[in-house]
Amino acid sequence: MLGDETLLRKFAALAVNVNGLIVPGRSVANVLARHAFSLVLNNDHETYKVSLVGSATAVRFNGRYILLCTNHQLRGQDPQQVSMLKDDGSVLVTSGGIRSYTMSAETDAYDIAAFDFTEPVNDHPDLKKRFFDLKQVPPDTLNVNVIAMLLAGYPAKEQIYDLAENNHLGLRRQHVVCLPHEQPSDEALLTLRAETPLGNEPDGMSGGSAFVIQLLNGEPHAYFAGMIVRGGREFFHILKSGFVVEFLRSLFL
Repeated sequence: MLGDETLLRKFAALAVNVNGLIVPGRSVANVLARHAFSLVLNNDHETYKVSLVGSATAVRFNGRYILLCTNHQLRGQDPQQVSMLKDDGSVLVTSGGIRSYTMSAETDAYDIAAFDFTEPVNDHPDLKKRFFDLKQVPPDTLNVNVIAMLLAGYPAKEQIYDLAENNHLGLRRQHVVCLPHEQPSDEALLTLRAETPLGNEPDGMSGGSAFVIQLLNGEPHAYFAGMIVRGGREFFHILKSGFVVEFLRSLFL
C-alpha cells in the first residue's frame, strides 16, 4: 500500500501499455476516456437540433467502427436518429442502423445496442482516434493485480443544453476511478466501487466506457473492461467485456 494516495497517483509515474502503445500513467485516464461519447439524437428542429440521451462507447471491432450504448437509453426514442458529433461539434453524422438484442428481465446481458458508423467515420477520418481498437478482453487475474477501473460518461446534470437562447451545447465528460467490488448474481455484470463517492447521482452515465488497468507480468496494461449499465454515487454496474465481444461477434464476423 502507498498510504492514502489516490489510485491514479499510484501509477501516475508508470507507463501503461494500451494496445501496444506506451502511455504515461498520468495521461492514461484521459487517453482512455476519449472513447466515451455523449449519445445524441438528431432532431428535425431548427433550434433544438439534437437531444442528449446519456453516454456511449466507441470501439473498432473487426475493422468496423461501432458505437455502443444500452437498450434502455433508447426507450421511447427513434434509434434511426442516433448520431455522433465531431470534437468541435460542427458536423453531425448518422449511422447505418441499430443492432440489438431483445431485452430480458432475467439478465442485463441483452441490455446492449450497436450502431455501425463505419461509412461516416471513413468519410470523417479524424473521428477514428475516438474508437478504441477492441482486440482482446482482459485476461483473468487476481484482484491484487488490478490497479484501477476507469469509467467515463456524460451525466445529465453536468451537461449544458442552451440551444434556445445561445445555440450552445456544452458537453462535460466525467471520469470515475473505481475498483472491483463484487460479482453479482447476474454473471454478465461486475459491480465496481468508486474510490471517492460522487457528489451527485450520475444519471446519464449508462452506455459510457469502462477500462481496467491491471498488471501483466508485473507491468500495467489497459484493457476494455465493458460498458456502464447503471450506477449511483458509490457503486456502478458494468456489462463485462466478454459479453460485449460475444454480441459484436454475432454481428460483425
